[in-house]
Amino acid sequence: MCTSLTIKTLNHHELFGRTMDFPTKTPWRLTFLPQHYPWQPITATTQFNSHFAILGGMRHINSHYLIGDGINTAGLCCAELYFPVEATYHEQLVVGKINLSPQDFTTWLLSENGSVAEVASKLEQIALIKTQWYDHDGIYPFHWLITDKTGTTAVIEPTGFNLALQNNPVNVLTNTPPLAKHIANLNRFLGLPGMEFNSRTVAAIKKHSGTLPQRKIPTDRFIKAALARWQNVPADVPAATIDLFNLLDSVSIKKENDRHDYTHYEGIIDVNTRTYWFKDLATGKLTITTLTNATANYSTAHTFEMEE
Repeated sequence: MCTSLTIKTLNHHELFGRTMDFPTKTPWRLTFLPQHYPWQPITATTQFNSHFAILGGMRHINSHYLIGDGINTAGLCCAELYFPVEATYHEQLVVGKINLSPQDFTTWLLSENGSVAEVASKLEQIALIKTQWYDHDGIYPFHWLITDKTGTTAVIEPTGFNLALQNNPVNVLTNTPPLAKHIANLNRFLGLPGMEFNSRTVAAIKKHSGTLPQRKIPTDRFIKAALARWQNVPADVPAATIDLFNLLDSVSIKKENDRHDYTHYEGIIDVNTRTYWFKDLATGKLTITTLTNATANYSTAHTFEMEE
């Protein structure tokens, strides 16, 4: 479930795109949280007051916001993606650390940090705790894609107790396996050896004219997104949003029966202008707003309903 990527246009705009395929019983909505918004991790009594305003895909449960992805006023952009089997969490609270549930970690990333470099400098302070979140709907395995206005794209994969930032040269992330195995699978698909994404990989991608993987499994979606990301550089933001929505549509998962693991929304963020395009797949409604406009119009948390 979930596909994400970052791209850079020829006129130097950084854009992020993702599908949200995460199973949920409550709706995802484009939501704004103002600067100084108070929030409390489920693992602690300490309350944070967000350093930055945040605009992103969220769901509201028992007076708490779960952030699936978003951007803050400093230009840091983050998305959580499902990471089953591989995710490792602490069983108990760790003394001397900031203890966070996996869901609260996403909120911490966007509320407390202004850049990828700042996140990297603080990760040693964090312990991810194996605990349910406020809706008591299970303990979810996540990994995270982050980027900022510099264009740096990285992942955080909790395969051990000590968190570390890993550069993501592909600028693409889906679900399990870890990034290194995804890169090895991509190279294998292109007829290349090794687990490194380098100039040979990019050259092979640009030359590739064969069929694309069509299954919805994470490895196929990673390869498909990587080829699309590196074969074409859009000229500007309008061209980029068209390309991104076409790609996201091609890797989206249709709703079947009563299952929740289907694509709930597709999101695109222009990191430079803090603009969010939120496409609800159930209705086809596209909601577009900027963090600047949200900050000017709302002093408290605000959910953009589909009729706005």
